[in-house]
Amino acid sequence: MITRIWFMESFSSQRDIILAVKDFAKKNHVKIEVFASHRENRKEILSTADFAIIEPSEETQRLSFITEVISQYKIDVVYVVKNALWYEQHRYEIEATGVTLITGASNIDLLKLSNSKIDFALFMEQQQLPVVPSILIDNVEQLQKNIAHPPFDKLCIKPVHGIYGMGFWRFENNISPFRILSNPEERGIRPDIFLQLYATLEQPTPMVLMPYLYSPESSVDIFASKGEVLCAIAREKHGSKQIIRNEGVAFELACRCASAMQADGLVNVQTRNDKDGQPLLLEINMRPSGGIGNTLHSGVNLAGLMVMYHLNLLNKTQVKDLYKQHFKYAEVISTSSVIQYPNNLTNLITISS
Repeated sequence: MITRIWFMESFSSQRDIILAVKDFAKKNHVKIEVFASHRENRKEILSTADFAIIEPSEETQRLSFITEVISQYKIDVVYVVKNALWYEQHRYEIEATGVTLITGASNIDLLKLSNSKIDFALFMEQQQLPVVPSILIDNVEQLQKNIAHPPFDKLCIKPVHGIYGMGFWRFENNISPFRILSNPEERGIRPDIFLQLYATLEQPTPMVLMPYLYSPESSVDIFASKGEVLCAIAREKHGSKQIIRNEGVAFELACRCASAMQADGLVNVQTRNDKDGQPLLLEINMRPSGGIGNTLHSGVNLAGLMVMYHLNLLNKTQVKDLYKQHFKYAEVISTSSVIQYPNNLTNLITISS
């Protein structure tokens, strides 16, 4: 019997996840068919699946498109990353077709909360979990006041809503104003320069002001089922090198965070240590991380385990046993690599309306 999973539009790690799932199925002699779709013609992603589909660009067409694909191809599981809130709002209609929908969350209110760094920090405090203190900045006067009287030793700032560290800056008093142009990758800016730029906005972007922590970041990739953590892998970042482990205070804190957020699917939790060496929660992404492919070096295939579980090919006990059996400590480093871009998609299918 062949079961089918459909990976809908995601970020670049969608390619790594699909390849990992297919490799897991092959090694374990499991027959599954992988469908992948995207609104853009992302050939490097779509070419990895057994069947590729181009999604409609209009949101108004999305629900009918989804139900048609499920009906035509007898899909068992639909896995989404982008626009997860829309899918949660339409969970009833989608699951009425007989599929299992995975969005990373099992509670729509907590999914909304995860998208706001301020709300997330407040919720973690309510759960009595250590979190990086955060101050909401939504006007020039408030920013000016906090720069004049810093609430923390070292300050950093980033948008309340955002991904991949976009809009993150460290405040440094003793650097050249030109530094943001000559070395933008260092993410350092004089606070007075940032204030001047922020003041030019007609509608100030909500920002979160936080203490800047210098310690290595821990990024924990987690497979959870309705808040129950089935397996997790931590990547402690030291420059370009990452240490892969499945223990430690930061690891345990990340798992507690995922449980509190009722995570469901592949999620990512990030922490940093305070001046006393204790980890603090930075954020949770109710989606796979961009570096989830690195976790394969632990010997554990998180994506493969997640898919086999939701296809009812593995139960919770089997997932946990395989995780314990195969996990190994590792140190990895990112290197540049290139793949050939497909000229066309030989696996592309069309959906009849």
